[in-house]
Amino acid sequence: MNILQIVSSSRTSGAEKHVAVLSEQLIRRGHQVTALCPPGDWLPGQLRATGVPVIEKSMHGLRFCPALWEVTRWAREHRVDLIHAHLTCAAYHGFFSGLLSRLPVVASVHVLTHDLVYRCLLPMGRHRIITVSDFVRQALLRQGIPASQVQTIYNGTEFSPDVVATTVEALPVRAELSLPPDAELVGIFARVDEFKGHPLLVRAARRVVQARPRTYFVCVGPVQPQMQHRLWQIAAADGVAERLRFTGTRNDVSRLMAAMDVITLPSQYEMCSMSIIEAMMLGKPVVATRAGGNPELIQDGVTGLLIERDPQVLAEALITLLSNPARRERMGRAAHARAQAKFSAGVMADQVEALYREMLAARAVR
Repeated sequence: MNILQIVSSSRTSGAEKHVAVLSEQLIRRGHQVTALCPPGDWLPGQLRATGVPVIEKSMHGLRFCPALWEVTRWAREHRVDLIHAHLTCAAYHGFFSGLLSRLPVVASVHVLTHDLVYRCLLPMGRHRIITVSDFVRQALLRQGIPASQVQTIYNGTEFSPDVVATTVEALPVRAELSLPPDAELVGIFARVDEFKGHPLLVRAARRVVQARPRTYFVCVGPVQPQMQHRLWQIAAADGVAERLRFTGTRNDVSRLMAAMDVITLPSQYEMCSMSIIEAMMLGKPVVATRAGGNPELIQDGVTGLLIERDPQVLAEALITLLSNPARRERMGRAAHARAQAKFSAGVMADQVEALYREMLAARAVR
């Protein structure tokens, strides 16, 4: 198959990671894959590093129509079989390019949306919609989209326990972050902001440190100076400012994640968190809010803990796991087994590839 992947963002986030992983998997399986994405930022380099050809093209605002015509012409000239779009602007590009090129279109929905392209345009023809969780699927079905055109396929990761740091390997991470060798680490891997729950975690920090005096909190992900300053202020008022570490965007996420004792993500809600899946694949228990698609990933009390979005509740859950290494180990093993069975890159690619084949087979008999 010759597949054009279109994604309308190039930053480091779940949808972009998904495109990188899926594209690499498809190329390994012998398919031709080309990715179209905005220029610069994280994604183009990541795709090229794994052998995926990239077309960097601005596609928002005044660049929408010129980019659309160029993409349509390119799809025709290169005999593309199918277009797979990710995020809303890309879904419009995919739909209109598919219409002009007479190609089937798959659109992956990574966020909650009520946009016209999903409600009215894509359901008109032979196109299909992928949702990254049943939480998102049910939200679309409530908008009247036919159930036969919407399929849930969870995100997948290639993170492997082979890269899990042993105790010896984990020590350099602690030294790099200016932490004691025996520090207990709580990691949060996400863009640093209110939505993802960083202020909530900082407000929980004092209670955690009182119970577990060797605990430090590591925030891995892009951070704006004003948000970092706000978090320092909250922590300073509670006397725990020295317990925070901010790494910014990193390309060695698996190495850092492997050094953590517990992963947390107290966000307002998640569709299908790549951070949670990556943590599970690395055998780490996760404390996350009982919101959005999180209950579809985490089995409460088995692979991690699901909590209400409250700093006291978060603190108690973190203390519970930090205080019980044996329970953390059991949860980590269960999390890894669940991730391998349901959220690996291979499982995800199998399901996407099967959908592609189904769509192309249906097209051939028309």
